[in-house]
Amino acid sequence: SGWFSTNILGNRDGEVLDDPANFKTKEVSKLSVIDNIFEPEKFPDLYGDVYHKVRINYYPPRKDNKEAWDNIDIFGWMGYPMEIKVNFLCRDSILAAPIALDLVLFSDLALRAGMCGIQTWLSFFCKSPMHDFEHQPVHDLFQQWRMVKQTLREMIGEKAPNYLD
Repeated sequence: SGWFSTNILGNRDGEVLDDPANFKTKEVSKLSVIDNIFEPEKFPDLYGDVYHKVRINYYPPRKDNKEAWDNIDIFGWMGYPMEIKVNFLCRDSILAAPIALDLVLFSDLALRAGMCGIQTWLSFFCKSPMHDFEHQPVHDLFQQWRMVKQTLREMIGEKAPNYLD
C-alpha cells in the first residue's frame, strides 16, 4: 500500500518550496504524519511497508490557486487492491486565512485564561504541532479536535462527557 501526495503552487510558498533545502523540511514533516497516525510498529502487517511519496511543484502560472491531489493505494476485502483519489482545488491564501484567525482568537483566549507556553491544545490548527520534550506531537485530527474541546470545557469548568471524550 502507499500514498502519493502532490501540491501544485504558483505563489511564494511554491517558490520557496522549490528550493530543495526548503522542501526537505516540508517533506520530513509530511512524511512523519503517516507513521504517527498509522503506528506501523504496532500494526506491522497493515502498515509496516506503506510507501509514502510527497511532491510540491512550483508552477508560476497557477499563482495563488493551489491544487492538491492524493492517490492512496489500499486493500479491501480478500486483499483486493483499491485506490482512493482526492483532488482539491482552492486559493491557498483563502484556505489559510480562517485558520490564522482562529489561532489568533484562541491564543488571545488562552492568554486571558492565564495559559502560557506551548499551547498543544491548538495542534488542530497546525501542520507541525509544537510540543514539549516529554511528549510526542499529536497528528490525529480526531485527537487534536478532542484536545480543543476538552480545553474549552475546562476553561468554563465543565468535565468531558463520559460517552465522548
